[in-house]
Amino acid sequence: MGLSASGSTIAMLGATAIAAATGDGVHGALWTGAFLVALFTAKALVIRFVPGVSNRFGPERVFMLTNLAAILLWAGAGILVISGSPGILVILIIAPFAGVVNAVFAIELPLLSHAYLSNHSMAAANARVSVARGLACAIGAIGAGVLINTAGPGYALIVRAVFAVPLLLVLHGASRGTTAPPPLVTGSGSDPEVGPSILADPAIRRVILLAAVLTVTTAPVAGMIVPIAQSLRQTPLVIGASIMLAAMSAGELLSPFFVHRYEHRHQRGHDPMSAALLVVASALLAFGLVSMVLTDRAELAAWVLIGLLFGGAESSSHSVVLGQLVANAGSFDLRHAMASMKFAMNLAAPAGFVLWAVLIDQVNAEAAIVIASAALILVTLTVGRAPKMIDA
Repeated sequence: MGLSASGSTIAMLGATAIAAATGDGVHGALWTGAFLVALFTAKALVIRFVPGVSNRFGPERVFMLTNLAAILLWAGAGILVISGSPGILVILIIAPFAGVVNAVFAIELPLLSHAYLSNHSMAAANARVSVARGLACAIGAIGAGVLINTAGPGYALIVRAVFAVPLLLVLHGASRGTTAPPPLVTGSGSDPEVGPSILADPAIRRVILLAAVLTVTTAPVAGMIVPIAQSLRQTPLVIGASIMLAAMSAGELLSPFFVHRYEHRHQRGHDPMSAALLVVASALLAFGLVSMVLTDRAELAAWVLIGLLFGGAESSSHSVVLGQLVANAGSFDLRHAMASMKFAMNLAAPAGFVLWAVLIDQVNAEAAIVIASAALILVTLTVGRAPKMIDA
């Protein structure tokens, strides 16, 4: 999983570098936003169907076939870019297909992680996996920066495909019985039309609302890191962006610490989600403030330091959100509950990318960051305390 996560980081840097460089960098943020909107819109449209497909054909088989599709998709895209095809056209065409792949990963990876770490809560299991993923993504981000700067973004897309091969081999071995993974987690419910009844619960509605707001305000930080670095005038552009992203990825190593603190807070009767989101908003605000007063290498150094905090806080906040969903899901099928939440998050993500792209293009990255942090703080404080508290 670590290599696959590293490959995903490399591919996203490669794809967004292509978009940001379109037209000699003029309106690079808008082109990057277009790519991400296409990807996340497709992801949102497909994600509600993932539980039904997994239940019908088996989650392991669906996951393996999806991983194979990802290999073919990114390898083909890389070959086309290297052979001289217009890069922006290639990534815009593959974006919806990448969204479909990501939809399956978004549902099955957390369940697979929890299946292997069944003695931990969903939040704690996800946080532990974040450690390996964060380290892999940090290394991948630095490697991607060097690779793109020296060889070109097309090679980054091919590396994404190559790095997915080991996971495919592991999954293939498991399907043939050479390894024995534990069964994936599900709830006790089995109704495929569970979405509306899930949303009837005010506690679950609150979790999904905050998850959507978190996505709108924070997903563009990593997804649009290249145009952000471009707006901040970091040079070399891709190297600066990769260093920023590496710091945020390395910050995921702090995720278990944050989750432990939030779960301890939960045990004392306090709301862990509000605390988690306010910490993320504070780190996001710090990004914007330092960029207003610092430039060049000093600004990059500050981003690295804050990025470590932001990466840990943002990753752990998603773990807490997932844990709260599980805690409130009750007898509902867990895979369908997750699909409902992921659907809302991925439906909200394109709005975030559009808003960030327009703000970066028309004003600057600092404005986008400060506005996003203020919005996250405002919504978190407005939503207030959870309607009921259930241990994760």
